[in-house]
Amino acid sequence: MTDLTEVDLGKLKTAVDDWKKIVDDLKTLAERADKGMLARSESARWAGVNSDITRPFVRKTAKEFSDAHAEAKSIYQVIEDGHSELLVLQKKLAAVNQDAAQHGLRVADNFDGSVRVFHPRDRTSNDQHTDAERKVAQGFADRIAEIVSHAREIDDSVTMALGRSHRGDTYNFGHDTYTSLDDAQAQRAEELAKKSLRLYKEGKELSEDELRELATLVKYNADDKGFATDLYRSLGPEGALRFQAQLSLDGTAEGGEQMRLARTIQTGMGTALATAIPGLGDQWTDDLIKLGKTELDLQMSGNRVAPMGYQVLGNLLREGEYPKKFLDKVADDMIAYERGGGSWSRPDGSYSGMKDFGLNATGQGGRGWDPMTGLLEAYGHNPDAATDFFGRNAAGPGKEMTNLHYLLGDLGGPDGNEPKRDGARQWIPDVTAPMAQDKIVYHGKDALGHALEAAVTGLPYDHAGTGTHPEHTPERQAIMQEVVREVASDPSLSDDLMADSFGRMAGEYMPEINATLRQSDAFDDLYGNPRKFSDTLATVEFLDAVGRNPDGYAEATLGAENYSASLMQDVVAHPESHTGVPAENLKHVARGTGTIEGILAGARHDEIITGQQQSDKDYNEALQKKADLFNSVFGSTVGLATERVPIAGEVINGVTEHVVGAAVEGAERNTAAKGAHEAGQTSFNGRQNAMDQAAAGLRAAGDPAGVDPSELRMDVSEEAGGGFAEGRDLQRQAKDHYQRNPPK
Repeated sequence: MTDLTEVDLGKLKTAVDDWKKIVDDLKTLAERADKGMLARSESARWAGVNSDITRPFVRKTAKEFSDAHAEAKSIYQVIEDGHSELLVLQKKLAAVNQDAAQHGLRVADNFDGSVRVFHPRDRTSNDQHTDAERKVAQGFADRIAEIVSHAREIDDSVTMALGRSHRGDTYNFGHDTYTSLDDAQAQRAEELAKKSLRLYKEGKELSEDELRELATLVKYNADDKGFATDLYRSLGPEGALRFQAQLSLDGTAEGGEQMRLARTIQTGMGTALATAIPGLGDQWTDDLIKLGKTELDLQMSGNRVAPMGYQVLGNLLREGEYPKKFLDKVADDMIAYERGGGSWSRPDGSYSGMKDFGLNATGQGGRGWDPMTGLLEAYGHNPDAATDFFGRNAAGPGKEMTNLHYLLGDLGGPDGNEPKRDGARQWIPDVTAPMAQDKIVYHGKDALGHALEAAVTGLPYDHAGTGTHPEHTPERQAIMQEVVREVASDPSLSDDLMADSFGRMAGEYMPEINATLRQSDAFDDLYGNPRKFSDTLATVEFLDAVGRNPDGYAEATLGAENYSASLMQDVVAHPESHTGVPAENLKHVARGTGTIEGILAGARHDEIITGQQQSDKDYNEALQKKADLFNSVFGSTVGLATERVPIAGEVINGVTEHVVGAAVEGAERNTAAKGAHEAGQTSFNGRQNAMDQAAAGLRAAGDPAGVDPSELRMDVSEEAGGGFAEGRDLQRQAKDHYQRNPPK
C-alpha cells in the first residue's frame, strides 16, 4: 500500500513531459529525413556503387528515424496512460484511508499487497467489537487491497509494454508499438488467450502464472471498450466460446487456485463481451448466434463433453449489461429452438464424482448447462429489455403465449413428468450429476426471479441503494399483475429460489397492494392513486404464497414497513398533499400495513405447522419402511431356526417384531406440538412487530400539529394491531378458497 501512497508520481509526470518533447523532436527529424534526405535520394540519378549501396542505406536510415519516432510515441502514450491511471488510484486510496480514519480505524501495510485494518487499542472498552464493526474493517481492507492490486496490474502492464517497445535492442528501432496502455493490455490478453487455445490442442495448458496474468488483465480492463472489442474481434465468436469453455471445464475439474482464476476470467470475459458487443457489428453477432445451437469441438485431449454454443454463452451473459437488441436476438433463437424440440447437451455419468464440474466457474447459480439461466441473469441487469421481453410472445412453434407464461412453466425435470401447462418450459436441473443429489435444484428459477424483479421495478435486480424508483408504467404493472394472478392460481410456481424476488417485488408494489386491499376509497390519494390490481383475492393469495417462504416473508414484510414509514413521513411533512386529517391518514397507513403483515404472518404460521407435520410424516414413514425391511430380512433369514436358537432363554419367533417395533416407536418423533408453538410464536411476534414498526414509523415522521402525541401513538399502534387481525382473516379466507378450488 505504501508503494502507492508514498510514490512521487510527479517524477513520472516529468518523464511523461520529457518523452512528449522527444516525440515532437523525432517527428520533426523523421519528416525532415523523409522530405529531405530520402526525397533527394529517390530523385537522384544514382549509378554503379552509389545505386546499389547509398540509396538502400538512405532508405534504411530514413526508416530508422520513422521507427524511432513511432517507438518514442508508443513509450510516451503508455507511460502517459500509466501516470493518469495511477494518479486516479492514488487519490482513490487516499480517500479510502481517510474514510477508514473517520470510522475510527487504522490501516497497517503488510507489505505483501494486503493490509490490516483495525480499531486502535481502547482500554476503556476492553477492545471488544461487534461483528458489524469487524465487517466494516474487513470491507476497508478489501477495498484497499483491490486498489493496490489494480495499481500493480498497471505497473506490470507498463513494464511489459516498454520492454516490448524496446526489446533490448541497442541498434534498431521498430519493435512493438501501442496507441495506448489499453492497446498494450489488449494485445497481451489476446496473446495469452490464443496461446491457451493452442496449448489445449496439444493436451497442455497455460501455467498458473500466465493464468493469473490473464485474469488480472481481464479483470481490470473488461469495461474498457477498446480492450474488450479488440480482444473479442481477435478471438472471433468460435474462438471466444471455445476459450471460455476450456478454461471453465478445466478450472471446475481441478478446483483450488485454477478454479478461482477461471472464475475471475469468466466474470471479466462476460463483462468484456457486454462492453464489446456494440462495437463488434451485426455480422460478428450473427456468427455467434449461428454457433448457439451447434455442438462445439473444444479440441481438448481426452474430452468427452460437447457443449452447445448457447450453453457457453449463457455463462458469459451472467455479467455486464448487454444491449437489448442483442439479448432479444439470442432469446428468440434460444426459445424457438427449445419450443421446436431442441435440448441442451449434458455430460455423461463419468463426471458424477466432480461436484463442481461444469461450464460455470463462479460456483453460484448452477453448473452452467442450462443456458436460460445466464440469459435471464442478463435480462436482470437490463430492466427495460426485461419488461419488453416478458410482455412479448414466445418465439417458435406451438401454442401462442408470452415469454412470461412460457418461463413460469413447471419444474418438470428429468423424472419424466410432463408439464401441467401446455407448451410451457420444462425446467432442467442445472447440475452435472442430478442423480447424486438428494434434492434437485432448478437454479434457473433464481435467475427468472431476478429478471422479473428488473422487469417490474425498472431497476437492475442487484442495483445499489437508490433514492428514487422508476415509475410503475402500465407495461411493468401488467407483468406484476400477471405474476400475482399466476402465482395465486398455482402457488407451486413460487419456487423457493424465486421467493425472495417475489418478496422484493411485493415490497416495490406496496402502493398498489395497499390500494387493492383497501375496503374504502376514502383514502385513494394517500397512496398516490396507483392502479389497483384487478383481483383482490388473487392479491391475498399471492401474499400467502410469498409469505410461506422465510425469505419471501422477510422481504415482503420489510418492504411493507419501509413503505409505511416513508408514507408516514410524507403525511406529516406535506399534509397539504393529502386530503383528510393527518392523524386519520397516519392511522389508516398503520392499519393498511398491519393488514399486509397479518396476511404474511398467517402464511408463515401455516407453513411452519404444515412443514413440521410433513417432516414428521416423512421421517416416520421412512423409519417404518426400514423396520419392515428389517423384519422381513431377519425373519426370512433366521426364522426357520426358531426352535434351535434361543435368545436369553426365549426363542426368536415373535421376539424380532416386538423388539424392532419398540425401537421404531421410541425413535418416532412428533414435532407437531413444537411446530404449533413456533407457529404461534411467529404470529404473536408478527403482530407485536407490526405494532412496534408502526410506532417507530410515527416517531421518525414526527407529530402533526394539533394532536396529543401519546394518544396518537396509542391509536396508531392499535390500528396496526387491528389491521394485522384483518390480514389474518383475509389469509384464512384465501386458504379456504384453496381448499374449495384447488389449483389445477
